[in-house]
Amino acid sequence: MFKSRRYTTFANVATDYISLADAKQHLRVTASDDDSYITGLISMAVDTCSNYLGYSIKKGTAKYGFDSFTGSPALINPVNGLDIPSGNYLRVNSRVLAVNSVSYVNSSQAVTAFAGSDWIVAPDPMGNYSRNIFINTAPNSITDDTIKYIIEVSEGFNPVGTSAVDPDTIFPMAIKHAALLLVGQYYDNRNAIVVGTIQAKISLGFEYLLDPYKIQIIL
Repeated sequence: MFKSRRYTTFANVATDYISLADAKQHLRVTASDDDSYITGLISMAVDTCSNYLGYSIKKGTAKYGFDSFTGSPALINPVNGLDIPSGNYLRVNSRVLAVNSVSYVNSSQAVTAFAGSDWIVAPDPMGNYSRNIFINTAPNSITDDTIKYIIEVSEGFNPVGTSAVDPDTIFPMAIKHAALLLVGQYYDNRNAIVVGTIQAKISLGFEYLLDPYKIQIIL
């Protein structure tokens, strides 16, 4: 089962997805006095949307750690090398663009790559929001620590204007507008509390724009 995730590198920054000019147009700001502040709000908004969605909007490399295989114990197509029936795959619940490597941690605590013949990515991924990696042969030496298996993936969105890629990997306008709503909210409200006003969420707002792209955990 999945235990942890760590981002190692990012190919893009927040302003590759929402430019300063985009944010200033949304805020109806023409002066440059707040440019640095607005740029910070863009980073905050992209990170906040990423946290809500369950994966990084910014295209980057992430490592996912697992303590065991997933799935019902298999008597048919078992994992070679295991003494008992076990699940036979690892599931990455994220917006995966590519699976870069599959490794395990051996009893000497060394991260060791599986041979290419020992794993396969599901040929029909569940949209772009989950990938199953099926394991053919289990390692003969495995750590007793929590993280036993590590999958490195590229995930996130390509910025608008990226050429020669699947159009479904391009940053959606709905997510961009949700982030701009946050930029506007925090630009206008610079304190942790609001006193003496009545406020209400707009209809079809932040959550409505983001929910179609949110990770749905499938066990």
